[in-house]
Amino acid sequence: MKHQSLKGPIILLITAFLWGTTFVAQALGGYHVDAFTYNAFRYIIAGILLLIATFIRKVIINKKGQSFKIIYNLNNIWNKKIIILLTIGVGVALFLGGTFQQLGITITKSSGKTGFIASLYIVFVPLLGLIFGRKFNPLIFVFIFIAICGSLLMAIDSNFNLEIGDILTLICAVFFAVQIIFIDVVNPHIDSIFLTSIECLIAGVLSMICAILFETTTIDSIIKAIPAILYAAILSSCFAYTLQAIGQKYTKPSVAPLIMSLESVFALISGLIVLKEKIPAQGYIGCILIFIAIIGAQVDFKLIFKKQKNPL
Repeated sequence: MKHQSLKGPIILLITAFLWGTTFVAQALGGYHVDAFTYNAFRYIIAGILLLIATFIRKVIINKKGQSFKIIYNLNNIWNKKIIILLTIGVGVALFLGGTFQQLGITITKSSGKTGFIASLYIVFVPLLGLIFGRKFNPLIFVFIFIAICGSLLMAIDSNFNLEIGDILTLICAVFFAVQIIFIDVVNPHIDSIFLTSIECLIAGVLSMICAILFETTTIDSIIKAIPAILYAAILSSCFAYTLQAIGQKYTKPSVAPLIMSLESVFALISGLIVLKEKIPAQGYIGCILIFIAIIGAQVDFKLIFKKQKNPL
């Protein structure tokens, strides 16, 4: 049922929309506070809210006479220690991915551009997935190549140059790919909302430590950044990461990253509308290519060809 349902893709599409629009909030927040400070408040607020949500769910489920388990479906391979380690890994991957992403967008000052480069995690997910024994249709790499071309067209300026911010954003894509893989592995064994809460708290605490060590922030700058922080904390970190964990349960591992990469398109649109950003002509071609890649990745060509051979 996981691979046949539209539930997962729809949830991940909503996730992509929330992530994409959050790039605008990140760009606005970057005008007032540095990367570690922004992410510290963003992730800690989200983590606390999700922990409260987990506790409320537990109370409600227990009142109904049902059993609420945070970790379940354990066997000889998947025990609590492994699940805990992987959950920590998800949080660390989020911290590293979020850090490089915020640094990148602070330098480039372009939510649309950063969104498209960050979406290159779709390249690394299948490759890293092979380490965990995931199998992918070889045709998926064709659409990955198309998506790469589209992302590059979005990243380069009119002189076909890349900035240091673009490189930092590319690094963030690698860590977000690790985060997606870890979530896909641990998802069947842990409550999704609790997983997201711990993930955000780990990323938030690590960001706060780095903010204290490496950044100087004033109360006034934090107050100015609060709207952007709350948008990212509640809609992106709280809701979107929870939807990601739920959506990945009902979506093919090869297709999920491509759907989530639509965040780049939503980042572009929101950047154009809210920040009045300008995109070079080749960027719109890149947008079209990414759409083609995402649609193509969801088509079951084997089923189509099978129907053609057996029309009756």
